[in-house]
Amino acid sequence: MDLLSFDAEPLFFDHPPAEEIVQLLQRAAENYGDGQAEADLQRAYCLAPDHLMVLVALFRYYVYQQRFADAIAISQQAREVIRQPLELPHDWHTLSEAHLGSGHEKSMVMVRLYLLCLKGEAYLYARLGESEKGIPLLEKVIEIDSNDHLKATALLALLNENKMTRETDTTDS
Repeated sequence: MDLLSFDAEPLFFDHPPAEEIVQLLQRAAENYGDGQAEADLQRAYCLAPDHLMVLVALFRYYVYQQRFADAIAISQQAREVIRQPLELPHDWHTLSEAHLGSGHEKSMVMVRLYLLCLKGEAYLYARLGESEKGIPLLEKVIEIDSNDHLKATALLALLNENKMTRETDTTDS
């Protein structure tokens, strides 16, 4: 599947949430360095838990705060929000290019975002020292993105290398 082949279409932030939520997100960005940022993000999340603009903001906050488990949970929620209108299977393990082909007809931008969520989760699992959880996610992305537009192959090589290094370290001990 060529993930770069798509017409101009709306992005998730082209449909902003209510003004109150937009203001909370803006205030969180302005106050990133203090405790108010998370409070504003959590308030926005309570008001619009399924809005991708809110989920992406919260995901980024957790990543920058190195709260990787929280970021993974938000990414999984974002995938579920994306999955439903694209009519993708509940279990990403069963995802195929055929599923995404029908999703492509609805929104290639959302298909790419779904796959980027999988890739991001794999990276975060690696940061948590749990590469074995991330490797299958990357393998699925690579299976579907045969042209490697999302550059998952390089990350998979790195995770496999780290996994082999850890395995060698434990056998040498």
